[in-house]
Amino acid sequence: MKSNYAHLILLDMVIYETHREEYDPIQNVQSFWEKYSLSTIHEHMVALQPYFDNKEGNYSIDQLSSFSVDLLRTTIAYFMLHMDKADLGKVQISTSVNEEELQTTKRISDLFLRASQSNTNS
Repeated sequence: MKSNYAHLILLDMVIYETHREEYDPIQNVQSFWEKYSLSTIHEHMVALQPYFDNKEGNYSIDQLSSFSVDLLRTTIAYFMLHMDKADLGKVQISTSVNEEELQTTKRISDLFLRASQSNTNS
């Protein structure tokens, strides 16, 4: 099989794994948040944009492919939890890793909010 099709099969397999008996959407969500910080998620999402220039080689195709598979797996897990009306309180996500990032983005958001409120041209 051609290697460029292997990445597509990985995406398909994520959908099919939901039918396995041992499928646990909570574990998928927890694994994603343990593996990726908010800044890492942001960086990967930017790198996946068609206009992104990766001249510095910060991200390999394998890294971006792996992230895409993990993101799809987590999106499906959240969907399954929603459809089953599962208690998301069972999802144990360590917020301590992302707490500093959340505080930083809150400060930036507050700055933009203050700037837009003081802009009389809009």
